[in-house]
Amino acid sequence: MSLAAQTSRSRQTDRSPLEEAREPEGVEPLAPRVGPRIRRAGERSSDAYTWAYESLFMPAWERGIRRRDTLDHLSFLEIAQWMHPVAIEQLQLQELRALLRHAGRHVPYYRELFAKERFDPRGITSVADLAELPVLTRDIVRERYADLVDPASRGLSLKKGTSGSTGEPLKFEYSRESEAWRQATRIRGYRWAGYEPGAPTFYYWALVSRPPSGPKGWKLRLDRALKREVFVDSMVQNEAANLRAVELLRRHKPQVIVAYTQSTALFARFILDRGLRDWDDIPVICGAEAVLPGDRAAIAKAFGPGVFETYGSRETMLMAAECEAHDGMHLSEENLVVEVAPDPEQRESGVTEGSNAPGRSGPVIVTDLHNYAMPFIRYANGDLGTLRARQVCSCGRGLRKLARVDGRRADTMRAKDGTPIPGVVFHVLFSDARKEVVCQFQAVQRRAGDVILRVVPGQDWEQAAFDVYVERFRAYLQGLPLRVEICESIPPAANGKHRTVIVEKTR
Repeated sequence: MSLAAQTSRSRQTDRSPLEEAREPEGVEPLAPRVGPRIRRAGERSSDAYTWAYESLFMPAWERGIRRRDTLDHLSFLEIAQWMHPVAIEQLQLQELRALLRHAGRHVPYYRELFAKERFDPRGITSVADLAELPVLTRDIVRERYADLVDPASRGLSLKKGTSGSTGEPLKFEYSRESEAWRQATRIRGYRWAGYEPGAPTFYYWALVSRPPSGPKGWKLRLDRALKREVFVDSMVQNEAANLRAVELLRRHKPQVIVAYTQSTALFARFILDRGLRDWDDIPVICGAEAVLPGDRAAIAKAFGPGVFETYGSRETMLMAAECEAHDGMHLSEENLVVEVAPDPEQRESGVTEGSNAPGRSGPVIVTDLHNYAMPFIRYANGDLGTLRARQVCSCGRGLRKLARVDGRRADTMRAKDGTPIPGVVFHVLFSDARKEVVCQFQAVQRRAGDVILRVVPGQDWEQAAFDVYVERFRAYLQGLPLRVEICESIPPAANGKHRTVIVEKTR
């Protein structure tokens, strides 16, 4: 039985998930070593409303209305993180076996692949055995989309899309059970930074969609009000918008900030340049882009030393998060298998794909353990990463860590008056598309300041739909001339990589 099933069953059997999945003999759970300031699961919040939200409103929403096992999974994750690395590997292997058995029996693409590769899921004895399978690429997902979906899940799964670091939009599906695991993983990772569901939270995020009208709009506003969340569009970086954001920050008094890295670094420098900080330290959870040392220093001066890097993607949501030890990012190993494969030059030197050598940068390969609707097994998400050696962190958690992630950091454009415009806006807006209107894109700001948007039409191309995105781009570009070029293809750079946002340097 998979851990997902065990976790759901634990309420009926009065046995915890860890009792269902016993640790190997002689392996004991680890004790927390660092971070007494972080409230642990089960401890009562000092804030009455936050306690009420977590104890009453959140269970009513997740278990009663949504009928999801998010909170059961969260309880499991809060315990599992302290287990010995050997025990975590065994739990991960158990989930992987269950996923592979399901994929081989029910998903046409994997039935065909396993037969071709003579791969038998029953023979898996280690997570490292995954390297026997070829990598799942974006091109394969597009070409074999229908065959990657479990027929029993058609019409029942959730659908999303992403532009990705290569600028090629990708559509995919995932199960509602996977959504529950993703939400539980996100909450746990954010808790390492001091986040509490229901506590005031300030999202400095990309607001790419207009709030829906009618009942859906009321539902969204009620949900955010109950959670005490406020959202500010981080893509708008002019002085008036920044001053409004500062004022809202002062009024809301958030317990934590969740933000796009690059945009927040720009916002932090704005605050520092004008001497606007008059608040106590606020933890900042950074996402969407890697946190570079200079950005971390600026954010720390503007908001306090609690800067927490996270790593995720739309395909799998939160993959790794920084704990209070600030020494790499713990992988969400109970929900994902993350490999770092050698690059082509390393393979030519005899390094095997999937060897996960610590300290070596390479392509990130991810397997989602709970998405049975459209399994992503050994999926290459287009990022580069570096793993740490497997050892217990000083915080006491047994989860393996990423040392860093290289990729998805877009160049920053400049408006006529020098106002920064985060290039990630192009990724975010195209990711919001419900259909594959655009197959590939590249935005270039020339030395003169004008912007060229090169676009390869997608299979769902509609001029009217595309024009809507162009108008949204124009609003963000604050008067900069924008020219659209429709192309048959966009060739990669000399190094073989696709750059989606290019800012030509002035001489």
